[in-house]
Amino acid sequence: MKREDLKALELEDDVVDKIMKLHGQDIEDHKSKLEAAEKQTDDLQGRLEEANKTIEGFKEMDVDGIKAAADDWKAKAEQAEKDAKTQIEQLKFDHALEGALSGAKAKNPKAVKALLDMEALKYNEGKIIGLEEQLKTVQEENDYLFESDEPTPKIVDKTSGKGAKLDEFTASLMKGAELLNEK
Repeated sequence: MKREDLKALELEDDVVDKIMKLHGQDIEDHKSKLEAAEKQTDDLQGRLEEANKTIEGFKEMDVDGIKAAADDWKAKAEQAEKDAKTQIEQLKFDHALEGALSGAKAKNPKAVKALLDMEALKYNEGKIIGLEEQLKTVQEENDYLFESDEPTPKIVDKTSGKGAKLDEFTASLMKGAELLNEK
């Protein structure tokens, strides 16, 4: 729409100005909508190109190889979990065995372990099943590996000489060396 076209309709200048102003606002609205639509189209076009590149990348991938690698990692993770559980159980068993051997007053737990049939021992909730029978046998056969409940005898290496009778020769030697008091 042009100003001349409106004047040809014999409209007053005031009315033509108002119509042109309204027409200008409509055109600006349409321009801003067009610019927004163009930006959106450009954005969507960029995303489409990126998606197409990604799809092409997927086409080049070895899906079976990826699946096999995922299965392999899953198997490795499960094996690592089993190994960790086994190690924890072994640590618990070793700790319980050390405690039981200390309780049995073993002088050298490592030496006592060597005499035990480890495969016959089973760990269950903090206790070792089958250990008592084996320990009794080991204690009977190798009592020197365990501390005794009997008190150790005292060995005296010197005597005071009081009340002890010395033979004449020893007495005269000690007297000559001034080691013997004649009290």
